[in-house]
Amino acid sequence: MSSIDTSSASGAGAATARPTLAAACFLALLAATSVAAGADRQYDGPMLNLTVGKAAILDSGDQPTRYGLEYRGRSFTRWKIIPAVGLAVSESGASFVYTDLRHDFWLSDRWALIPSFGVGVFDDGENIHLGNEIEFRSGLEAAYRFHGDYRVGLAFFHLSNGGLSDQNPGTEVLVVSLCIPLRRHSSTTRT
Repeated sequence: MSSIDTSSASGAGAATARPTLAAACFLALLAATSVAAGADRQYDGPMLNLTVGKAAILDSGDQPTRYGLEYRGRSFTRWKIIPAVGLAVSESGASFVYTDLRHDFWLSDRWALIPSFGVGVFDDGENIHLGNEIEFRSGLEAAYRFHGDYRVGLAFFHLSNGGLSDQNPGTEVLVVSLCIPLRRHSSTTRT
């Protein structure tokens, strides 16, 4: 098996700015975007998100399969921020336990863009070494809502330690997701 080269840092200045830039973009997107018409009718309760995909997709070497389980809570604040906690494991033995914040930007009654930003604890696997146990996760998901509020999506994430250590290779993940509502919202209307 090949392994991801972690012998050099990926540019300390750029690496340190990644989490800050991702958080700033997330907040700017929240402030600048108005929620699509009809978004108040969208399901706003807790969800269970199951994912499968590939890790290290932009790195040379192996791209291990990655599986994830995530609990998304009910939105809060007037900006409808959604808290989430999750666990991701790869076939190479790497694991990531995290918490993050996200927001559903409804583009229509069925389509949503979901930016997220979080932090977690990463345990290296056979071929993914990220330079620190503390890793930041920023991502974007495009999701389609089916009848019954089930969602299927495609999500892209970047993991980086944000320059907390001398080595900060970072990695990217691409997953397909299935989001399952955990309770029905009685005021939700469907077409």
